[in-house]
Amino acid sequence: MVTPEIAPYVPPPPTKHELEYAPLVTIDISDFNRSPEDNARLAAELVNASHNTGFWVITGHGITNEEVNRQLSIGQAFHTLPLDEKKKLECDFANGNYMGYRPSERFIADTNVKENHEALDVAKFTQSGPRFPLHDFMKPFEPEIREFQRKCWENVLKPLCILLAMALELPEDYFVNLHDYEKPGEDYLCYKLYRARTDEQWEAIKDKFRPGHTDFGSLSLVFTGTQTVSGLKIRTDDGTWKHIKYVPGGITVNTGDTLSMITDGYLKSTVHGVVRPPPDQDKYDRLALLYFLRLLDDAPIAPAPSPLLKRIGWLKEEQLNEEPVTGAEWLRGRIKAYNYRKTIESVDEDTHFKIRGLSVQVRYEKSGA
Repeated sequence: MVTPEIAPYVPPPPTKHELEYAPLVTIDISDFNRSPEDNARLAAELVNASHNTGFWVITGHGITNEEVNRQLSIGQAFHTLPLDEKKKLECDFANGNYMGYRPSERFIADTNVKENHEALDVAKFTQSGPRFPLHDFMKPFEPEIREFQRKCWENVLKPLCILLAMALELPEDYFVNLHDYEKPGEDYLCYKLYRARTDEQWEAIKDKFRPGHTDFGSLSLVFTGTQTVSGLKIRTDDGTWKHIKYVPGGITVNTGDTLSMITDGYLKSTVHGVVRPPPDQDKYDRLALLYFLRLLDDAPIAPAPSPLLKRIGWLKEEQLNEEPVTGAEWLRGRIKAYNYRKTIESVDEDTHFKIRGLSVQVRYEKSGA
């Protein structure tokens, strides 16, 4: 199959505005497996970042800017296709399925302004083949996508799973086994496009609400090493919102809901969202590349029997005996609940999504954050 020629992705210039940035830890994982001492140090750095902030930056991961920009070029080309072509394989939210194209269709509260992001979600490719179909346009790029996805697991996510298990005094393969790349699960690579809005559109929604959310899965990778357009912010413990800084060559990582639940909240799933870029960037479209790690379909969302968490009194013995929800049950229910709305607006602060013994607050924050 001939791979079509596509335009290269050219990152817009970084902002010159002084922004208030979150003080994220940067962890160089090139030292992984060099020595037991290096692994112990990395494990401590990683668990502290996940526990205290829920967000951190990694370098030394072996994924080049050229590889990331090539994926962004593929995403950029896809998003130039006619809408009808993109919608031929649309996400089936009614059945809790995120794979495929997510159009920009929901309105912001009672305005006539729609959400400004759309996405293509491509499920991981395993040796048994694709679990979900690809758009015809994307099929020639499958070998490149397959290789990139595998590299996300082998170079980044698998080492992080091992290090987190070590830090929690679990068997090193504990989290790896819950996310085994070759087994059925819904990891995916996401090509997400935030289209620029006009000043009038921003003015219309300034006093409305936007979703400040937590991620549904275990770990999220945001390839901020070539993502020069600012906009991603996290909500800190004191309730203030701070920008995530563009780090050349870095990958921003955050803990999601399932990994947080497995550790009874010890690993933090932090509220975050994308806001209006600074004035020298808000006329650019913001193209993002992300990879989401999710539990295997049959993996139990049950408290990990961590000696550390037991010793510090974080985890109680009776919590280990509750009937667990599986990864697939969680995702199907969460996706249905999150995407049934036709408008984006506020919900009560105490609104929660619940499935058996699990409960997660539904986050919607003021757009002025």
